[in-house]
Amino acid sequence: MNPEKSLPRRSMLLGAAATVGGGLALSACAAQPSDSAAPSTAADASAPAGTPVRVGKLSEVKVGATATGTANGKTVVIFRSADQKVLAYDATCTHAGCPVAPSGQNFECPCHGSAFKGADGSVITGPARSPLAPLTAAIDGDWITVTA
Repeated sequence: MNPEKSLPRRSMLLGAAATVGGGLALSACAAQPSDSAAPSTAADASAPAGTPVRVGKLSEVKVGATATGTANGKTVVIFRSADQKVLAYDATCTHAGCPVAPSGQNFECPCHGSAFKGADGSVITGPARSPLAPLTAAIDGDWITVTA
């Protein structure tokens, strides 16, 4: 494209409309997880940054299983690796930003097919190349807490 030539106003407006419409279409294709083992959101999912937030009951996630929850308005995914150990990750796919969903012992992105290991957040299959962002997770009595 020649930077000296300006686009006609109509072409610019059509291009801008297509860009905005495409963004809305991508955000609309995010699937909501329907995993019945997903922890329920606790009484207050919003807390000051750096504060652990209850994202679900420990009893709702079996050892070796995955689930999803919300901490401070951010969707998180959980993997219970042992009886008294849980791991958490930001649920944002590192490829295109779609939310990943629990799938057995792993997490899958419904938008482009990336899959991530629950045990460490690493990429199993792409197109994603980077692992999920780890979060601080802990067990507090009967609750799973996440700092996000």
